[in-house]
Amino acid sequence: MSAKEYNLGIRAHWSIESMHYIKDVTFGEDASLIRTGHAPTNFSIIRNIAMNVLRRENYLNFPQAIRMLGGDVKRLCNLLV
Repeated sequence: MSAKEYNLGIRAHWSIESMHYIKDVTFGEDASLIRTGHAPTNFSIIRNIAMNVLRRENYLNFPQAIRMLGGDVKRLCNLLV
């Protein structure tokens, strides 16, 4: 394996770790009490959708974006369209 291929593999791994960090720290996924049936998978998908919508809107600081948008249901609905 070349150094370039190794570097690409390491970077790909850390991008996944970054996503897990955001889901755990910002969304509290590891502390969640949702543990039965399909609910954990469904909520993980909802968190992924939320992250992708916020990224699409160029929010890079997820906690700040959640504070800014959390109480504005109309604006949240507009983001999903």
